[in-house]
Amino acid sequence: MQTLFTPAHLHLAINHVPIIGVAVACFSVLIGIVFHSRGALASGLVAVLLCVGTMPFIMQTGEAARESFVDGSIDPGMDAAGNAAFKEHAHRAATTAPVVYAVGILALLALLFLIKFPRQAAWIAWGVLLGSAISISLSVWTAEAGGRIRHSEFRSAKETSPTPTPAPTISPSISATPTPSPLAKPAPSPVLETNASPLISPSPTPVTTNGL
Repeated sequence: MQTLFTPAHLHLAINHVPIIGVAVACFSVLIGIVFHSRGALASGLVAVLLCVGTMPFIMQTGEAARESFVDGSIDPGMDAAGNAAFKEHAHRAATTAPVVYAVGILALLALLFLIKFPRQAAWIAWGVLLGSAISISLSVWTAEAGGRIRHSEFRSAKETSPTPTPAPTISPSISATPTPSPLAKPAPSPVLETNASPLISPSPTPVTTNGL
């Protein structure tokens, strides 16, 4: 249970609220404007405020998650591509947060006007819808960089550095019988001389005796 309440897990659990929650709340705001329903409009504006209210907690848990990576509390740590993606994610979040807060201010202003000036509240609600569309787009843009921190499948080919495959080593085979070259001349075979004259040993000189 302790691992479920770490900053990284909490950040992942609530960082989609400004995207999905605001999108769902906008349907109620739109219905309230079109059908002149103060109840639907008020419900949608309150829902927008609640979703925007999670933004400070999202920013805090995201920064705490990065500190957990830095001090080695999370294993495995971020690689070079993940660290670059986190910096980009933090930069995009800093750009998106003011827009989300502005939508919350507009929603609060529309609620206040809804009490005594319903028509003016409807015009402000249109501004809430427009601001919500922009904030949702920026939140998706921010989440795209956040997904590349740990998910390599979301990274481009330049960000992913594949491990080079070593080339196979070929050992030369040594054959016992050398292969003759086609340009090599065959060695002459020894010729047996068939007409060689045999060795003739000299005949012994006859011994002559007197009287015989």
